[in-house]
Amino acid sequence: MTGPRILISGNFHWQAGFSHTVAGYVRAAREAGCEVRVSGPLSRMNDQVPRHLPVEPNLDWGTHLVVMFEARQFLTPEQIELARTFPLSRRLVVDFDLHWADEQPELGADGTAGKYTAESWRTLYSALSDLVLQPRIANSMPPGAEYFQCYGMPETVCHPLSLGRERDYDLQYIGSNWWRWKPLTAVVEAAATLRPTPRIRVCGRWWDGTTCPGFEDATTGVPGWLAERGIEVCPPVPFGRVIAEMGRSLISPVLVRPLVAGTGLLTPRMFETLASGSLPALSADAEFLAVVYGDECEHLLLGANPATTLARLITDFERHAQVVGRIQDRLRVEYAYPRVLRNLLAFFG
Repeated sequence: MTGPRILISGNFHWQAGFSHTVAGYVRAAREAGCEVRVSGPLSRMNDQVPRHLPVEPNLDWGTHLVVMFEARQFLTPEQIELARTFPLSRRLVVDFDLHWADEQPELGADGTAGKYTAESWRTLYSALSDLVLQPRIANSMPPGAEYFQCYGMPETVCHPLSLGRERDYDLQYIGSNWWRWKPLTAVVEAAATLRPTPRIRVCGRWWDGTTCPGFEDATTGVPGWLAERGIEVCPPVPFGRVIAEMGRSLISPVLVRPLVAGTGLLTPRMFETLASGSLPALSADAEFLAVVYGDECEHLLLGANPATTLARLITDFERHAQVVGRIQDRLRVEYAYPRVLRNLLAFFG
């Protein structure tokens, strides 16, 4: 086909959220009038990635280059030089974790630079492109950056009514304990006041009191606290099963880390939760999502009295299911992957 041929450069692991985002781009490419492949010479990947994504060994195949960064600076100096063989006007950086212009000192340890300095991120990005794209919907954008939504709605969207009221769990959170111990335990304590006692499950790493070496502050928790309260604690859910497993619960809280809350950073989980057919309950730190979910999400805000909100979502499930269904319908249009990809192409001019 004619049209742009987009090469994506990244540090790919099939469990990583942006790998599935790129899979959405690949599926949407024809409808968006382009082709999308992963650049083999400019990427790192585990052995699962080529099973799911088209890997292109030849840089000459591509007409445009998009370099995507999450936590790690993965490009070698030699790879950076290879990337610079693409004209500057045909190179973009997508900054999922807001490493560009780290200007959030109030976030403390959960800042954007990670183990690298903010200056090293600026130097790296400047060597690759003169435009950085960020999925940041709150506050002003840093100089040299522009908003790009990055993520789309999953292909499969389950209406809450199609799954019905009878679920395996009343409340469930799927995701790692990465600065989320306090918001999760607040929801658990609110749910504990309800009668009958809700069936609750938590899936992910570091909820059992173990911590990630070198990131103890981010993964802190109280050993046994959840189990003592009757919470089922399970290992991480394989990525391809996350949405289906979310749908096993009537309610799935949307919990965000300080960086996400302080900057209005979009994440794949915000769309996966909505698509799962579970009722998304937004913690106070996630209320910025009203910009995406729309005015009706006021019915899903946990607010100042989370116990009351949880009880209302459970007892009046059908009404709230209709609310979620309307939000799903709107986001399937506004965040359809062909539309997201066309918006990306527009940055090339």
